[in-house]
Amino acid sequence: MNWRQLSWLWFLLALLIFDQSLLAQRRDPLQYIEILESADRVRKLQVERVVEVLNLKPGEVVADLGAGSGLFTRPIAREVGPSGTVYAIDIDSVLLAHIEETARREGLNNIETVQANEYDPRIPEEVNLVLICDTLHHIDNRPAYLKALRRYLKPGGRIAIIDLEKNWPPGHDLNKFTVSELLTWMGDAGFRVDQRFDFLEDNFFITFRY
Repeated sequence: MNWRQLSWLWFLLALLIFDQSLLAQRRDPLQYIEILESADRVRKLQVERVVEVLNLKPGEVVADLGAGSGLFTRPIAREVGPSGTVYAIDIDSVLLAHIEETARREGLNNIETVQANEYDPRIPEEVNLVLICDTLHHIDNRPAYLKALRRYLKPGGRIAIIDLEKNWPPGHDLNKFTVSELLTWMGDAGFRVDQRFDFLEDNFFITFRY
């Protein structure tokens, strides 16, 4: 195989990876909801345990950034109670409509949906906690994005980040980052590690304070 053939092979391989990434991003939202709410994902993420160790208090304000189907939004809303607020934040209007419908169905009146853009979560007020689960790897320019989150936190507020550490699904090669990179980004943004949890199967789980 000559160098031209080898270069063409590498080009085709890169194109295939790029196409897989685009397909993942263009997934049908209704099918995506089924994946996000699947029993296997709920089991791996241990949703109830995650919410428990976050030690939320009634009346607190939480932003679920990249809320998706509302898998974490709903139990967090129950935890902060009627006097608290959960902002379910996503860029997909179909997912946000799903969250609104499930919140109505379950009588959770303290959930408000917010349509973000890819650069700004548009959180309506300062919050006690920003939860970012399986979302940071979809965000471009992560160092700048994380630094900008400071303005949305109340004094003593936290950022909890859960994301994949191993067993990344196909099509995510361009999205991967390491815990070491995250710690650098957060440190540069002025955050310090608050707590680290190791009970999740494929994901890391770290909380930070500013």
